[in-house]
Amino acid sequence: MSRTLVNTLRVLLVLVAAGVLLALVLAPLIATEVGVQYPEVAGLVAPYSAIAIVALLIVEVALVAVWHLLTLASKDQAFNPLALRSVNLVIACVSAVTALAATVFGHLTFGAQIGGPLVFLGLVGSLVGGAALALLLVVMRELLRNAATNRQELAEVI
Repeated sequence: MSRTLVNTLRVLLVLVAAGVLLALVLAPLIATEVGVQYPEVAGLVAPYSAIAIVALLIVEVALVAVWHLLTLASKDQAFNPLALRSVNLVIACVSAVTALAATVFGHLTFGAQIGGPLVFLGLVGSLVGGAALALLLVVMRELLRNAATNRQELAEVI
C-alpha cells in the first residue's frame, strides 16, 4: 500500500476522531438546550445524552480498530489473524451503535410518541442502514478469511 495513501487515510481518521471528540462535548450541551426549549422532553436529556456519549465512544473504538487494520495493510500483513479480530470489532461496534440508535428512535416513536413521521423514518433508516453496513462488513470479513486461507495454502505450496 502506498505511503501517500496510508498517510492520507491516517489524517482523515484523525480528523474523524477529532470530530467525534467534539461531538462528545457538544451532545450533552445541545441536548440540554433542547430540554430548555422544549420542556416536554426535558426528562429525556440525561438518558439520551448518556446514550449519545456511549455511541460516540463506540465509534472511537471502531476508529482505533480501523487504524489497526490500516497499520496491518501498510506492513503487508492484512491477511494476519489480527486483522480478523479488528474486523470483528468493527462489526460489533456497528451493531452496537445501530442498536442504540434504533432504541432511541423506537422509544421516541412508540414510547414517548414524539417527533412524528421523521422520527419513524429515523428508526427505519437506522435499522436498515446499520444492518446493511454490518452485513457488508460480515461479507468483507469472509472475503478476508478466504484470502488469508488461500495465501497460507499458496505459501505452503511454494
